Amino acid sequence: MGGKGSKTEKESTADVKQQVLPMTFDPTFKGPIKNRSCTDVPCCIVFLVFIVAFIAIAVFAFAKGDPRYLIYPIDNYGNLCGTGRFSDKPYLLYFNLIECALGTGALPKDLKNVDLSNFQFKICPTPQICVSHCPDYYWAPVVSDPMKAICKYNVTTPTSVSASIDAVKVEDCAPFLFPSQPVVYRCLPSSSVFKQGRNVTMTFNGTELTDRNNVTVSVNQLEQAILNFTKELNVVQDYGIKILGDVTASWWLILVFATIAMFVSFLWIVLLRWLAGVIVWLSIVAFTGLFSYAIFHCFKKYIELKDSSGQWIVTQDLSYYANLKETWLALGIIAAAILVVTILLLIFLINRLRIAIALIKESSRAIGHMVGILFWPLIPYLMQIGLLAFWGASAICLAAVSKTGLKACSLHRNYTLLGGNSTEAQQYTDVRCWLSNELTELPCNISAEGFTGAACRCLTLGDCDVRYTYVLQAFQLFMWFWLMNFISAVGQLTIAGAFASYYWAFEKPKDIPLFPVFSSFCRAFRYHIGSMAFGALLIAIVQFLIAILTYVDQKLKGRENIVAKFILKCLICCFYCMEKLLKFITKNAYIMIAVYGKNFCISAKNAFSLLLRNLIRVVVVDKVTDFLLFISKLLIVGAVGVLAYFVVAREMPGIDRIIPPLQLNYYLAPVLVIICTSYIVASAFFSIYGMGIDTIFLSFLEDLERHDGSAEKPYYMNKELMVILGKKNKAPKKQA
Repeated sequence: MGGKGSKTEKESTADVKQQVLPMTFDPTFKGPIKNRSCTDVPCCIVFLVFIVAFIAIAVFAFAKGDPRYLIYPIDNYGNLCGTGRFSDKPYLLYFNLIECALGTGALPKDLKNVDLSNFQFKICPTPQICVSHCPDYYWAPVVSDPMKAICKYNVTTPTSVSASIDAVKVEDCAPFLFPSQPVVYRCLPSSSVFKQGRNVTMTFNGTELTDRNNVTVSVNQLEQAILNFTKELNVVQDYGIKILGDVTASWWLILVFATIAMFVSFLWIVLLRWLAGVIVWLSIVAFTGLFSYAIFHCFKKYIELKDSSGQWIVTQDLSYYANLKETWLALGIIAAAILVVTILLLIFLINRLRIAIALIKESSRAIGHMVGILFWPLIPYLMQIGLLAFWGASAICLAAVSKTGLKACSLHRNYTLLGGNSTEAQQYTDVRCWLSNELTELPCNISAEGFTGAACRCLTLGDCDVRYTYVLQAFQLFMWFWLMNFISAVGQLTIAGAFASYYWAFEKPKDIPLFPVFSSFCRAFRYHIGSMAFGALLIAIVQFLIAILTYVDQKLKGRENIVAKFILKCLICCFYCMEKLLKFITKNAYIMIAVYGKNFCISAKNAFSLLLRNLIRVVVVDKVTDFLLFISKLLIVGAVGVLAYFVVAREMPGIDRIIPPLQLNYYLAPVLVIICTSYIVASAFFSIYGMGIDTIFLSFLEDLERHDGSAEKPYYMNKELMVILGKKNKAPKKQA
């Protein structure tokens, strides 16, 4: 993988030493180097091996883990409600929910021959069956219609009161029923049940409700049972389900507003060519005016309170400090100091501020000549969405492995006991069973002792210890961080190569390559997969450590070890700062890789050296760019969010004639999703702009060091930048 452009070790060392000093003129340099070689090959190989492992674990998770075991309820016979023969019965009914408060862990007698050790009724030992709908009425065997009883599948509904009582005693029918509502496909008491009071016995038509042993049931017991039940199963709160339903009902509207945000972001980037300077200067004027008024107001309040007497004490009542003259004097002095320092900085940095604005305008011009680059974020964005979906699916299936266990291909094996059709049960699990059967052919000994045997049983049979699935989950999480950062690196390197091609075109747009974005993408994937993987790996390691520390910090909540908490918070903060630093370094390294084609370490060092030699310019350009992009995102997200609010809340005149009413529980739920989506879309578009500014800025710094404006070494920067710097290109001498 060396390539034709490979250099000897001696030449590479000379290049490294040379880059420590300001760059010198190179007559052969005309922008991104075409003749380059593959970089960071060992990291590329390791990266590909890890990707294979990532995919292999996902395949194993899909083969051995059925995610439906995490979502849908399971009855006493091991059947998933809402699937197969029970597709019309999606809800699970508990005969006596009070027994969930006992938590005895004993299984019902009719499950003695069924492997159901991981099922939820181990902690809720009462008969459970799938039903088509949750009961919305009270029922007791003595005073209610026997035909309204809910019984097991193979039990005939009783036709008399005595038959109902007998069926309840042998647990063939539920001992009592009350109004219920589905919560995560489980029938739980509705709010009307608790209106009887907390510590009273539940009654219906003057009759106390009792279980099969004739023990009365109280509302308080029922409430405790629900608390224990939800604690064990980690059932999602009802309002969460309602929010999910709102988002599902308004998905098309969210998509429409995402498209609007995309169009507005595109238009705003085009307008920044003319608005960049206006926004920056207006912001400076507004800042100066705001702080001038703040100083005036503070000293005015100080004069008004000058003759008042007050003692300075520590209190949580902020209004007390507002009546102290010392408070306003301190605030006035602080505001005056900030304003004076800011004005002095503006006076001394005015020229560099003009350079920053000119570079921002130049980036807009570059986008104007490469309009296709605005659609580039869709590719890495879709890649990241696909990766997120793949990782999320594998993570869910991995979490289900320990619950599915040996039942991966026998989900409905009890159908035949209940008169079911076994072929009907295999509709969903055909692919899973094929993969599972393939894994059983792995050459390993399931009877071996220790780790070897346990790993073999996990891989072939799906009989996994939960500790192994935790390790696999951690690896998948790390790979998700790595791949997400790799996709970001591909996007950054491609954009950097395209903008560098624009800057180093001496006659624009004549010398700009025909397909700058596509050419840059091809160079990145042909030569620099290893370098992008290396940069992504550095960030992924830090992000993975932050995730681990955050998880440990969450586990320590409620503990009294203050020292451990403080140390964890400090470590998280340090790693977070390290992540930001690494992202800054890798971003500039990718720019140098896109231009020169050297490996990651050399490119990072060259970029860092170049930035250090122009530190003040770097700070000014970086902060002005960050401020401009922040204002732009704020305007776009705010505008789209306000429009979405008026549309969803039906407060816009005539909106009913355009958009049909939506059945929503909380209208703010889709509005918040639209705001988040708009921010993501705007960030994707402005990431191009930010990377373009950084690329043009580094190219501008190199241009200043390489060239002097002579006929032999002309500047590549535009005329506006040359005017600001007081430079110009000398016309070539005419030959006599």
